[in-house]
Amino acid sequence: MDVANKKIDILINYLLKEQNQVIKELDTLDFKNKFNIYKSLCNMRSPIAISDEYIKNEEQFFQEYKKIRNIQSIDKILPLSQKYSSITSKYKNVLALWQGDITILEVDSIVNAANSQGLGCFQPSHICIDNLIHTYAGVALRLECNEKMKKIKNLETGKAFITSGKNLPSKHVIHTVGPIIEYNVTESKKKDLVNCYYNCLELANKNNLKTIAFPCISTGLFRFPQDLACEIAVNTVIKYLDTHENNFERIIFNVYGDKDLLIYDNYIKNNL
Repeated sequence: MDVANKKIDILINYLLKEQNQVIKELDTLDFKNKFNIYKSLCNMRSPIAISDEYIKNEEQFFQEYKKIRNIQSIDKILPLSQKYSSITSKYKNVLALWQGDITILEVDSIVNAANSQGLGCFQPSHICIDNLIHTYAGVALRLECNEKMKKIKNLETGKAFITSGKNLPSKHVIHTVGPIIEYNVTESKKKDLVNCYYNCLELANKNNLKTIAFPCISTGLFRFPQDLACEIAVNTVIKYLDTHENNFERIIFNVYGDKDLLIYDNYIKNNL
């Protein structure tokens, strides 16, 4: 941790200097507090050019930090066939259900539940996957997203685009915008969520990515009902596999909270 501790000081001081700020007592803070400061600075930073030296230091920091982050390789993510003895689905060796932090998955691609701006969440206090992914990918991810969004302009609901994973263990991030539920779930909103999963799978397939992890898109701040979102997610993936049966080695339904785990567990037991 000595190297990581030194590197995070360099990152924080650089980002503070951009704002003509300084934290005199930085050396006295523990690593957890330093990382929270880095997270805030990273999440709030506009996608303006940054020095190659900073990018190099950020890469070196995360190389060290990942050593203590319990990174999960794909062989640790068991398929449904090894967790549910009663499942008869032909895709039981491809599909997986896994609970945990999506940013520790060492896969070809993880999906980010983004917003229409496509640049990440600029509010560090938000407990959203967009913040989490940009934090552990580093400043470099927002810069790449910005280059993509210059062409896209506005990321429509259900659409998606792909970037590298930067400092994440995942090789790529696929960013998609889920539907926001204001009152009732309309057929249009359901179709939007279907499109999120379909378009992410299409991008993964076109880029020859064999493993992909999906979070529970739209079920947090966007308020899509969790039960229905689970049903749409599983059925859309299965329908896609019906025409792309040999294109994926592992498709992971990644849940974070216990309620989502229970919902997916029950749906899988009763429908697959």
